Amino acid sequence: MAFLVLVFIIVSFYMLWVHVPYSKHKNDLAKVQQKIIAENKYDSADYFNRYDGEKSYYIIHAKKEDKEQYAVFNDKHKFIKSYSGDIVDQQVCIDAFKEKYKKDPDVVEIGYENEIFVYSLLYRGNNSLIYAFYGIDNGEFIKAYRIDNSR
Repeated sequence: MAFLVLVFIIVSFYMLWVHVPYSKHKNDLAKVQQKIIAENKYDSADYFNRYDGEKSYYIIHAKKEDKEQYAVFNDKHKFIKSYSGDIVDQQVCIDAFKEKYKKDPDVVEIGYENEIFVYSLLYRGNNSLIYAFYGIDNGEFIKAYRIDNSR
Protein backbone atom coordinates (compact mmCIF):
# COMPACT_ATOMS: atom_id res chain seq x y z
CA MET A 1 0.00 0.00 0.00
CA ALA A 2 2.82 2.41 0.86
CA PHE A 3 4.34 1.68 -2.54
CA LEU A 4 1.13 2.68 -4.32
CA VAL A 5 0.93 5.91 -2.33
CA LEU A 6 4.55 6.68 -3.26
CA VAL A 7 3.84 5.99 -6.95
CA PHE A 8 0.75 8.21 -6.78
CA ILE A 9 2.78 11.05 -5.24
CA ILE A 10 5.51 10.76 -7.88
CA VAL A 11 3.02 10.67 -10.75
CA SER A 12 1.08 13.61 -9.29
CA PHE A 13 4.28 15.61 -8.90
CA TYR A 14 5.26 14.89 -12.50
CA MET A 15 1.85 15.84 -13.85
CA LEU A 16 1.58 19.09 -11.88
CA TRP A 17 5.15 20.37 -12.05
CA VAL A 18 6.47 19.00 -15.33
CA HIS A 19 3.80 17.90 -17.78
CA VAL A 20 1.21 20.66 -17.25
CA PRO A 21 3.68 23.58 -17.61
CA TYR A 22 5.31 21.92 -20.64
CA SER A 23 1.92 21.36 -22.30
CA LYS A 24 0.89 24.95 -21.55
CA HIS A 25 4.12 26.24 -23.09
CA LYS A 26 3.58 24.15 -26.24
CA ASN A 27 -0.05 25.31 -26.52
CA ASP A 28 0.94 28.96 -26.05
CA LEU A 29 3.63 28.58 -28.73
CA ALA A 30 1.10 27.01 -31.12
CA LYS A 31 -1.28 29.95 -30.56
CA VAL A 32 1.47 32.45 -31.36
CA GLN A 33 2.36 30.46 -34.48
CA GLN A 34 -1.26 30.48 -35.66
CA LYS A 35 -1.54 34.22 -35.00
CA ILE A 36 1.67 35.02 -36.91
CA ILE A 37 0.67 32.79 -39.84
CA ALA A 38 -2.81 34.36 -40.06
CA GLU A 39 -1.76 38.00 -39.61
CA ASN A 40 1.08 37.72 -42.14
CA LYS A 41 -0.84 35.62 -44.66
CA TYR A 42 1.59 32.70 -44.79
CA ASP A 43 0.36 29.73 -46.80
CA SER A 44 2.12 27.15 -44.64
CA ALA A 45 4.95 26.83 -42.15
CA ASP A 46 7.33 23.95 -41.58
CA TYR A 47 9.42 25.50 -38.79
CA PHE A 48 8.39 27.69 -35.89
CA ASN A 49 10.29 28.30 -32.69
CA ARG A 50 10.76 30.83 -29.94
CA TYR A 51 14.42 31.79 -29.92
CA ASP A 52 15.82 33.19 -26.69
CA GLY A 53 19.13 34.95 -27.24
CA GLU A 54 20.00 38.42 -25.99
CA LYS A 55 16.35 39.14 -26.83
CA SER A 56 13.47 36.77 -27.50
CA TYR A 57 12.22 36.26 -31.03
CA TYR A 58 9.87 34.01 -32.94
CA ILE A 59 11.45 32.42 -36.00
CA ILE A 60 9.33 30.93 -38.76
CA HIS A 61 10.15 29.18 -42.03
CA ALA A 62 7.07 29.56 -44.16
CA LYS A 63 5.72 29.87 -47.64
CA LYS A 64 4.10 33.11 -48.77
CA GLU A 65 2.96 33.63 -52.36
CA ASP A 66 4.95 30.56 -53.50
CA LYS A 67 8.14 31.96 -51.97
CA GLU A 68 9.82 30.22 -49.04
CA GLN A 69 11.35 32.45 -46.43
CA TYR A 70 12.60 32.68 -42.89
CA ALA A 71 11.07 35.51 -40.92
CA VAL A 72 11.72 36.86 -37.46
CA PHE A 73 9.18 38.50 -35.16
CA ASN A 74 9.75 40.21 -31.83
CA ASP A 75 8.11 39.11 -28.60
CA LYS A 76 5.10 41.33 -29.43
CA HIS A 77 4.67 39.37 -32.71
CA LYS A 78 5.77 42.32 -34.87
CA PHE A 79 7.64 41.52 -38.09
CA ILE A 80 11.34 42.43 -38.03
CA LYS A 81 13.04 40.87 -41.03
CA SER A 82 12.83 38.06 -43.57
CA TYR A 83 15.35 36.07 -45.60
CA SER A 84 14.51 34.10 -48.72
CA GLY A 85 17.95 33.44 -50.19
CA ASP A 86 19.92 30.23 -50.26
CA ILE A 87 20.77 28.56 -46.98
CA VAL A 88 23.69 26.36 -46.05
CA ASP A 89 22.88 22.82 -44.96
CA GLN A 90 23.03 22.77 -41.17
CA GLN A 91 25.39 19.78 -41.34
CA VAL A 92 28.12 22.15 -42.61
CA CYS A 93 27.80 24.15 -39.39
CA ILE A 94 27.63 21.02 -37.25
CA ASP A 95 30.85 19.77 -38.85
CA ALA A 96 32.54 23.15 -38.26
CA PHE A 97 31.41 23.06 -34.61
CA LYS A 98 32.77 19.52 -34.16
CA GLU A 99 36.08 20.50 -35.73
CA LYS A 100 36.50 23.63 -33.61
CA TYR A 101 35.26 22.33 -30.24
CA LYS A 102 35.76 18.54 -30.59
CA LYS A 103 32.18 18.11 -29.32
CA ASP A 104 28.84 17.19 -30.87
CA PRO A 105 26.21 19.91 -30.44
CA ASP A 106 23.16 18.88 -28.41
CA VAL A 107 20.78 21.40 -29.99
CA VAL A 108 20.72 23.07 -33.41
CA GLU A 109 18.10 25.71 -34.12
CA ILE A 110 17.56 28.76 -36.27
CA GLY A 111 18.18 31.98 -34.39
CA TYR A 112 18.59 35.70 -34.90
CA GLU A 113 21.81 37.31 -33.67
CA ASN A 114 23.52 40.55 -34.70
CA GLU A 115 20.52 41.24 -36.96
CA ILE A 116 21.14 38.16 -39.13
CA PHE A 117 19.64 34.69 -39.29
CA VAL A 118 21.96 32.11 -37.79
CA TYR A 119 22.26 28.48 -36.92
CA SER A 120 22.54 28.42 -33.15
CA LEU A 121 24.42 25.37 -31.88
CA LEU A 122 24.52 24.43 -28.21
CA TYR A 123 26.68 21.90 -26.40
CA ARG A 124 25.88 21.06 -22.78
CA GLY A 125 28.74 19.31 -21.01
CA ASN A 126 29.21 18.36 -17.38
CA ASN A 127 31.34 21.42 -16.74
CA SER A 128 30.72 23.73 -19.68
CA LEU A 129 28.25 25.23 -22.12
CA ILE A 130 29.19 26.25 -25.63
CA TYR A 131 26.96 28.44 -27.79
CA ALA A 132 28.17 28.98 -31.38
CA PHE A 133 26.50 30.90 -34.18
CA TYR A 134 26.95 30.45 -37.93
CA GLY A 135 25.25 32.41 -40.73
CA ILE A 136 22.48 30.44 -42.46
CA ASP A 137 23.33 32.08 -45.77
CA ASN A 138 27.00 31.09 -45.95
CA GLY A 139 27.83 28.96 -42.89
CA GLU A 140 30.44 31.44 -41.69
CA PHE A 141 31.26 31.56 -37.99
CA ILE A 142 29.65 34.63 -36.36
CA LYS A 143 30.45 34.35 -32.65
CA ALA A 144 30.55 31.94 -29.74
CA TYR A 145 30.23 31.90 -25.98
CA ARG A 146 31.84 29.33 -23.72
CA ILE A 147 30.84 29.09 -20.09
CA ASP A 148 33.00 26.87 -17.90
CA ASN A 149 32.13 25.72 -14.41
CA SER A 150 35.51 25.76 -12.71
CA ARG A 151 34.84 24.92 -9.11
